[in-house]
Amino acid sequence: MNGLNEKQLAKLKELLLAEKHEIDRHFLLEADDGATTITDDTGELSSYDNHPADLGTETFERERDAAIDQRYFERRDDVERALSKMEDGTYGLCEISGEPIGFDRLEAMPAARYSIAHVPSEETATGEYRPVEEDVMTQPPSGAGEHRQRQAGRFDDADAWKTLEEYGNASDTQATGLENNHKR
Repeated sequence: MNGLNEKQLAKLKELLLAEKHEIDRHFLLEADDGATTITDDTGELSSYDNHPADLGTETFERERDAAIDQRYFERRDDVERALSKMEDGTYGLCEISGEPIGFDRLEAMPAARYSIAHVPSEETATGEYRPVEEDVMTQPPSGAGEHRQRQAGRFDDADAWKTLEEYGNASDTQATGLENNHKR
């Protein structure tokens, strides 16, 4: 038994159906877009003669949209799994322990498959993921960039003049010694 009464089940089913409707609406709007190739997206006749950087933004946006669509597919699968479990009477039970999942958790996440105590670690990782490239990167030499970081945001026009003053200016030939160089 999942520990949910009929009223709670009806509310959760309503939440799941609303989420399914939202997901279906997303895919319906995406289908109306009609753009299937990068040429369709950009309106360019050809990408052959363009510099690769010209299409960077478009490529990024297509990849981002593909990732969003993938997440929507996963959400739709989760919602359909939850609705199927409602039909067979196993909705609201933790897939690992078989214990009832609390109503508060199900209300917040109607497609939840696990109780809080049994959520797999890959589903709780937020911000802990680091790119695999970082495993092979070497640390920068000690002190690299520290001075620049301390001075960040503190370089103004007066500092620029102090830095460049020793080189003189266009009307100051005596201070720079350029006058003597031109006479040679």
